[in-house]
Amino acid sequence: MSNLIDKEQVPIRRETKRRTLVKSVLWRFIGVVWTWIGAYFIMLLVPPTYNTAALIATFIVIYHHSTRMIMYYFYERIWNSIPWGKKGDSVPMKKRDILFWIMGIVLSILFVFLLILYVTPLIKGK
Repeated sequence: MSNLIDKEQVPIRRETKRRTLVKSVLWRFIGVVWTWIGAYFIMLLVPPTYNTAALIATFIVIYHHSTRMIMYYFYERIWNSIPWGKKGDSVPMKKRDILFWIMGIVLSILFVFLLILYVTPLIKGK
């Protein structure tokens, strides 16, 4: 008896390029925002007597890698439950979902733009 699974018994479910692209861009955006928020709070919370570049960088790296691993697990679990963009599941995107993604992209760009507007004067002020 063979331990191999017959390919006809298990449907192959691959992602479309669009789904992979959306997942990648969304994950990158989440990562940028999450790291920025964490770095900002770390810089606020570290007392001035210990405020060295090496210590701040160490805290940011610890924060970033310890939280992002957990986030990625749940991120993939959520995406695994979304049927859109899986080959073999010919489920087209609904108009509501298209509108949701467009609004999300516009709000994301707006958020990054406003973040830049907020941070730039702080940098120039130093």
